[in-house]
Amino acid sequence: MKNKKLVFFTLVIIVAAFVAAITVYKINTKNSLAAYKDTNNAPFVRENSYSFGENKANVVIVEYMDPQCPPCKVFNSVVNDILKQYYKDVKFVVRYLANHDNSAYVIKILEASRAQNKYKQTLDVVFKYQEQWADPLNPRPELIWQYLSKTDLDMEKFKKDFLSIDISDMLEQDYEDATTLGVQGTPTFFVNGKELETLSYKAFFDLVEKEIFE
Repeated sequence: MKNKKLVFFTLVIIVAAFVAAITVYKINTKNSLAAYKDTNNAPFVRENSYSFGENKANVVIVEYMDPQCPPCKVFNSVVNDILKQYYKDVKFVVRYLANHDNSAYVIKILEASRAQNKYKQTLDVVFKYQEQWADPLNPRPELIWQYLSKTDLDMEKFKKDFLSIDISDMLEQDYEDATTLGVQGTPTFFVNGKELETLSYKAFFDLVEKEIFE
């Protein structure tokens, strides 16, 4: 019985220490984020970061995402709803964390689409068919070209642009900025420098609307 009580109290102490460490980490992260006043500049945004929106309300939303990340696919629909409703009010910025084996390849596809101003269309296709090309048992990222060929993209130009660009510096910079901002995984969102702490539809909209209307 004494041993069981000892184990129980040891677990309680470990859990309490873990919770305390997480709390301290969050406080330190918030304090460090507060030091960056200009959320439309580094480390939140870089010159080569792709963005959407007219930003008339001066609200900058930054997403760290990975095109092979299943939660990023889920939240793409939330992002689309926010852009549909508040496109004129916000600036939505995409940053990358290439955490999966085929992420860099797909990010290069996304970046190549910018030459035809088809980034969002390409991103939606990438997420729509993510379960097919990113099947963990048989990943085939090259399938994305097949799906994109059904769109209005100039595929010959697209493939040339894909072969000619180098995204290594961008990925390295995004990783360094993510580290600076305390990003732990994808998707991670910042709205005017405030991190979205709960990944839910309501929490996301609440944070965006608070920044727009208050």
